[in-house]
Amino acid sequence: MIILDKIMNMANQKPESPRNSTAFLLSQVGARSAQIFGHMLEPLNFTPPDAGILRLLARSPGLSQQELARRLHMHASRLVAVIDALESRELVRRVGNPDDRRLYSLQLTDSGREALRAIGRVAREHDDAVCAGLSLAERAQLFELLERLAGKLGLVSGIHPGYRTMGPAEEKSSPERPNPDENSLYPKL
Repeated sequence: MIILDKIMNMANQKPESPRNSTAFLLSQVGARSAQIFGHMLEPLNFTPPDAGILRLLARSPGLSQQELARRLHMHASRLVAVIDALESRELVRRVGNPDDRRLYSLQLTDSGREALRAIGRVAREHDDAVCAGLSLAERAQLFELLERLAGKLGLVSGIHPGYRTMGPAEEKSSPERPNPDENSLYPKL
């Protein structure tokens, strides 16, 4: 609730700069929204990419790793690392494909479905927090306008374009590398 209170206070603050372009403002809101969502997922020990992958697997059970990578436009080695991590947490399991032994079907486990329900609650709180200053009618209008813009920009519904920029899996942290928490790009909320 502390994070939600801070988000609500931020939503009530007036911008200090003069009006920028609509595209810039959309970029600002999108970046801040993603940042807030990431922070809200931290107590669940998930990242936004984890949440999106679990969501897609729930909507398309049995999807192969190759098909998932294709749909996400995600680098295959990076996806393998994410799936490995989700599998080690017993949220996802790989099941051999009887028609092609080279392929694995990905399925959510019961724990994965439970985690996805918790993520869904956080996502609804996030949506409410980000749209707190709007009436229900304004929220519906904004959604419709953004959906139209997303379509014109070639975005795929339900797939965040950030997966495209997730490069190959990185090596595990070594002592020479800084702790990511110590050098966070984002301020604490």
